[in-house]
Amino acid sequence: MFCLKSELKQRRLDTSFFRTVLIIIMSLEMLAFIDLFMGALKCLVVIWGVFIFINNFYNTRRFLKVDHKYLIFLFLLSMCITAVVNFSVWFLPNIVLVYINASYFFMFYGMHTETPHKKAEEEMVFLLRFFVYFGFICGFFSLLFIFLKNETCVLGYYLGIYKNRLIGIYTNSNILAFSMIECIVAADILSTDYIKNKYKDKYLNNIVLTLSVIISCICLFLSDSNASFLFLIIYSTIRVFCNLFFRKETSYFIKFIKSVIITFSFCIVVMSVSFAFRDMCQKYIGEVITGVYKQEQIIKYNFENFKGDIMEDLPEKESEFKNEEKDYNVSDFTIGRHESYDVSSGRILLFKQGLKVFKHHPIFGVGRASLMSYGKKYIEGGLINLDLHNGYLTILVCYGVVGLAIFGLFSFVVAVDVCKHLFVCFNKHYYGVFARIFSALVAYCGYCMFEKAILFDVTFMVGFFWIMLGYAVSYMYNSKTQ
Repeated sequence: MFCLKSELKQRRLDTSFFRTVLIIIMSLEMLAFIDLFMGALKCLVVIWGVFIFINNFYNTRRFLKVDHKYLIFLFLLSMCITAVVNFSVWFLPNIVLVYINASYFFMFYGMHTETPHKKAEEEMVFLLRFFVYFGFICGFFSLLFIFLKNETCVLGYYLGIYKNRLIGIYTNSNILAFSMIECIVAADILSTDYIKNKYKDKYLNNIVLTLSVIISCICLFLSDSNASFLFLIIYSTIRVFCNLFFRKETSYFIKFIKSVIITFSFCIVVMSVSFAFRDMCQKYIGEVITGVYKQEQIIKYNFENFKGDIMEDLPEKESEFKNEEKDYNVSDFTIGRHESYDVSSGRILLFKQGLKVFKHHPIFGVGRASLMSYGKKYIEGGLINLDLHNGYLTILVCYGVVGLAIFGLFSFVVAVDVCKHLFVCFNKHYYGVFARIFSALVAYCGYCMFEKAILFDVTFMVGFFWIMLGYAVSYMYNSKTQ
């Protein structure tokens, strides 16, 4: 007990420990039955983070060492101005969001100013292993729940299949899909020779990594999440481009042309193959579930009507039952959205509604916490969703042209720094890790066009992006100091 108290005392102001705990809790928050408890625990961790932020970054003035700090300050200032301009509508929550984003900028992106690279890399490996184990276990149990009765509801939580999409043991199909994406990316990074040789793990071998990727891909296909599916395609495409472009020290122009042509061809092929595999997976699982349901009905029918000779005459009774399937409503079970469904899932309407709100407050926006209130004010019936399902549109509507311009400039200069480092580290031993992190960041930027997750929200999706960006910057600064 004394050792535990001593350890906690040492950890109470440890930013690395804070990030790890927060990421794990946000991951657990997306599981059914424990989401509310984890949400409450997350609030406590966020409050704990305030003390860490004040001690480790404000009191020590370490935030002044963060690269591109002036752009960060300007963006946070624009958020404060927006909160003041819209003072009468959710002022305090908008101010809280300033701290939330400051945490992402300084404690995640700026981890290199406070956490030694060796410790940051150890933290990264620990979390990547967590993502793999978490995705493997939750994906496995999610697949087991497929064979529950369609849209099984327990204590208000749907399990297995919900609205023809795999929800498993998660609270949402899209959340399940991104959890599988995390597992795939983590397994890919852990499979590099650099990580395997430096951080040996006898339990996380190639077999486990391969199985986790297979289960994650199956769950991703069955979840039918277009945004996460796009993430996987972009990630794979950028990975191939990096491997081609930085493979040989020849003319950059020639390599670029060859890499673009091959990568474009690869992208077309992987899209076609992925769509085909997704359709095959959904069709096959649907047929299996249909067969299971039919067998259950056959056994039930024979048990109720032919108790005496159920085992002897089952084949005959099965054929007899099949002739009466219509009377028992045994229909084919399908996974995946119907052909007539809206591909945008309401995102086009949300885009139009967001622009309507933006027109009334184009300079500083309405504030993220005030979005729903202004939606009700300017749109009849209000917004059709709690968010705009577009990270960039959300910044534009909530913090106006000023906020989007500042954040866009910050994103551009950081992207330039990361791209420059690719040319520096392609012959370094950690290049494979950095290239995979770079691919994940690029894929996430594409993913944000269809989801809200890039700022403002304390979710595992936003946390994943900023912590991966922080690891990338940590590698960059470690290379400069060597």
